[in-house]
Amino acid sequence: MARLNPFSFTPGPVIFFTTVIYVGLFAGLLVTHLTVPNYPSNPPAGINLTEAWGDLQHITRRFHPYNSQANDDVRDYLLTRIKSIVSSKDLGEGQVELFNDLTSNATFSSGSTSVYFEGTNLIVAIRGSDDDEPFNSTDRGSENGGVLVNAHYDSVSSGYGATDDGVGVVTILQLLSYFTESKNWPKRTVVLLLNNGEEDYLNGAKAFMRNPISQVPHTFVNLEGVGAGGRAALFRSTDTEITRFYKKSKYPFGTVVSGDGFKRGLVRSETDYKVFHGELGMRGLDFAFLEPRARYHTIEDSSRETSMNSVWHMLSAALATTSGLAAITGDEFTGPESLDNGRVNAGTGSDGVWFDLFGRVFVVFKLHTLFALCVTLLVVAPLTLIGLTFGLSKADKNYLLARKAYVHSSDDDNPVHLYGWRGFFRFPIIFVSASAVVIALAYLIVRFNAFIVYSSPFAVWR
Repeated sequence: MARLNPFSFTPGPVIFFTTVIYVGLFAGLLVTHLTVPNYPSNPPAGINLTEAWGDLQHITRRFHPYNSQANDDVRDYLLTRIKSIVSSKDLGEGQVELFNDLTSNATFSSGSTSVYFEGTNLIVAIRGSDDDEPFNSTDRGSENGGVLVNAHYDSVSSGYGATDDGVGVVTILQLLSYFTESKNWPKRTVVLLLNNGEEDYLNGAKAFMRNPISQVPHTFVNLEGVGAGGRAALFRSTDTEITRFYKKSKYPFGTVVSGDGFKRGLVRSETDYKVFHGELGMRGLDFAFLEPRARYHTIEDSSRETSMNSVWHMLSAALATTSGLAAITGDEFTGPESLDNGRVNAGTGSDGVWFDLFGRVFVVFKLHTLFALCVTLLVVAPLTLIGLTFGLSKADKNYLLARKAYVHSSDDDNPVHLYGWRGFFRFPIIFVSASAVVIALAYLIVRFNAFIVYSSPFAVWR
């Protein structure tokens, strides 16, 4: 009796190991998407998570759309908190400047609608140690750029705005506290923007463009939310070079596929990223909470539905990325010529491909690298198959289409049946059948509940 080899290429072991690998990968994806890494008991100097959580609960006690009394109260609270943080530090004159901007306004058209907006933005500039030029100077060196970190403090009229965009707002406050610690002081100027009116027509970002300090930063980190908790994803970036700074995040999360969805118009909603990159010309990143999408802009977008872990996940990603960008003193994000059309001369980058591996490792490379890899595989794979076929034929072991083979000679009365032609037709039949099942299930989803992905994305995964 032959001994069973658990590693033999036979149906039993193949099915077993294929199933184990598939279940393991799916379980890993579930854990990554459904859990959030724990916040640290000892955060970096200048970061106070308990304080951040208290701020979040305070500003999300009521719905606060941009033109409401509740939103004015939120603004007053944030202004008080900014002044409190700055006054608690031992700062020299001019190291930190607060712009209580009540004068910048914007007039523009959006489709068939014309908008006039009087801004109420709060802007804090932490002057970089290598920056000695006035922020409003028309002669400011084009190479003397900075980093913008943005969040909007208004909510929609139907939600508390905890993750859209309360967590982003309290992240801004904690970044102010962190970068004003002497040992954390940035080399580049860091501009922290709390803008108002994003939920209507990106009004706050439009008003920011009218403030002279908008010409200081060349890069940006935009903090957003389109879910109600979970992990904060990197879901859009301008180029490969800027995306590499996100690699310093301890718990990276995101894929270039979401960015491609925006480029192809499959995602209809927009963020301030559109203004900062499309109109101001800066290069940067979009962070946002993505799940569960069904709670987006609803009463369930509240502090009850999020957690301290989610706050830390966004804060740690913004902290790592901003710290990296603020430490660059070269001309990586400066173009070759000065511009006079109101756009920032941040240069251009290359298209990138990026994704995380189970929320632990972040991979980023240029798009043309992927193209070169694909072309190489398209050339190498056929050559390898041709060489393998030739070698098997020379060794008289090319059984691809053979019906049977003889171990010793053609006179052997007990040939080994290979069923080569059966195998030749098996692959296309299985491929067509599997594709038909996927297409049919996709049709059923669209036909009966096209929005199920917002509440139960795993129903689509399966």
